[in-house]
Amino acid sequence: IDQPDEEYDFIIVGAGTAGNVIANRLTERPNTKVLLLEAGDNDAPNIYISVPMLAPYVQGTDADWMYRTEPQKHGCKLLENNISFWPRGKVLGGSSSMHYMWYVRGGKDDFDSWEKSGATGWSYKDVLPYFKKSEQAMHTNMTEDFHGTDGYLKTSYPYNSELANLFVKAGEELGYDHTDYNGERMLGFHLAQQTLYKGRRQSSATSFLHSVIKERRNRLHIVGRAHVRQIVFEEGEDGRKRASGVIYVRDDVEVKVRARKEVIVSGGAVGSPQLLMLSGIGPKQHLKDTGIPLVADLPGVGQNMQDHVQVPATFRAETEGLTMGDKTFLSSVLEYVIGSTGPLGHTGADAQALVRSTMAETARDWLPDIQLVLLSAEWTRSNMKLFKNVLNLKQEFADRLEKLADKRNTNTFSNFLVYSCLLRPVSVGYIKLRSSNYLDHPVIQPNYLSNQKDVDVLIEGISRPMVWIQSHETPTTGVCRLYDQCKSWHCRSDQFYECMSRSLTMTIFHPIGTAKIGSLSDVMAVVDPRLRVYKVEGLRVADASVMPSIPSANTQAACYMIGEKAADMIKEDW
Repeated sequence: IDQPDEEYDFIIVGAGTAGNVIANRLTERPNTKVLLLEAGDNDAPNIYISVPMLAPYVQGTDADWMYRTEPQKHGCKLLENNISFWPRGKVLGGSSSMHYMWYVRGGKDDFDSWEKSGATGWSYKDVLPYFKKSEQAMHTNMTEDFHGTDGYLKTSYPYNSELANLFVKAGEELGYDHTDYNGERMLGFHLAQQTLYKGRRQSSATSFLHSVIKERRNRLHIVGRAHVRQIVFEEGEDGRKRASGVIYVRDDVEVKVRARKEVIVSGGAVGSPQLLMLSGIGPKQHLKDTGIPLVADLPGVGQNMQDHVQVPATFRAETEGLTMGDKTFLSSVLEYVIGSTGPLGHTGADAQALVRSTMAETARDWLPDIQLVLLSAEWTRSNMKLFKNVLNLKQEFADRLEKLADKRNTNTFSNFLVYSCLLRPVSVGYIKLRSSNYLDHPVIQPNYLSNQKDVDVLIEGISRPMVWIQSHETPTTGVCRLYDQCKSWHCRSDQFYECMSRSLTMTIFHPIGTAKIGSLSDVMAVVDPRLRVYKVEGLRVADASVMPSIPSANTQAACYMIGEKAADMIKEDW
């Protein structure tokens, strides 16, 4: 809609992964009116969003917030100015409309550790029903004990390439299980479960909004291009501040809307702490320095930021991958238009290994700390240019990639990458306001690889596929030449792998923790276990920012779970 009502029961800020779930569930009640505000535009007209293989092309468009980190001291050496791009969804569906659709929940101990840290009611047994509630598993080999079948979000095993099947078979030869990693145990080599069905992305917008918006148009109002600049507070009879509404800007016009019951912030790990601080909730001294009147002194806002990072290694194999090189583009388009099949209907990343390093904690002996992601990607000049633009690569390194691409014989070999991903980082960062202007992106400092323990795990993560894949007589394709700046060390040495890790340090787009759940005694907690913001009333946060610690998994599944659990708690309270 263009013109909202003056007042709603609930106002949700952010039509992203969790926000859309909450909007859907609250409006299941016919007498509940909800306003859903999204800074971005509608997702439907954007073909890059719906077609899985085109996901990288969403970055850098109007559907992307286009955040940037501060220069990294300990990593990102091959990125321009040591700065990492941080794409986040600025569109209906949020980041679920632009990420790579992997559905990985995390292990039992991930969530049990949340409860032990003060997030009472967030243990694995508490959250499993909400994972299941959101899901509509489309394959019979996803067990009912762990998967839902009547939720809004379709999950599936997409078409798997010969290369992916060989990858899983290699894991079995090494003694690893091939099981449902969203089931009882995560460890093993697995084909990927994804929020992808019949060649199309399944986002929170397509799953939780498009399916109900017509029948609920009288009670669920959605306003796009509505950038919320401030939460409005009023003083209650007891002297406590209460969130009474929001002020947003749309087409240069300021609009104020009231909330009868609650304001729910679902802006993500960057947007939520930024809005809280702009509204006067955050570290007292920082708000004073920024010139923002204090509403509530909560030093944990913007702190505790964690993210997964990954490092790629390249290989080739004489087998068929799931790729789309320059020569096959037109045939791939035709195949997709006719039947939503072929390379365009998949991401190219369709298998993974979840393993433990020798440094993993013995008390968590079944929880992985390394994820190895298999990505089929033809080594072509156009793909290398895309790689540069998506990652912010230095020009000199990008030129080297293109020269290597010219030397590849893509008619004979299927090129692929194995990304070594750090699942349980120790390094912690923060988000701060750059100014009091809501249009200014905040300061994002992830402090990648500032703790040597993270590097040590990555070294092992890189070395394992090198050994495993070489043992299958699959030649590496120029890892030594690719990382030319590391040539001072032997190509198979730990020093070389550390240089790799600190050179091409890549985010996996999983920032969390900047408004964490915690007990009242935890001075760094921002929300209580029912997601209510401390020291004020009528305000909740529900998204990745509330996670106390990062799960050993891609984070979208946990965000859907948070949305489902938040909606139930809100209904219980009202």
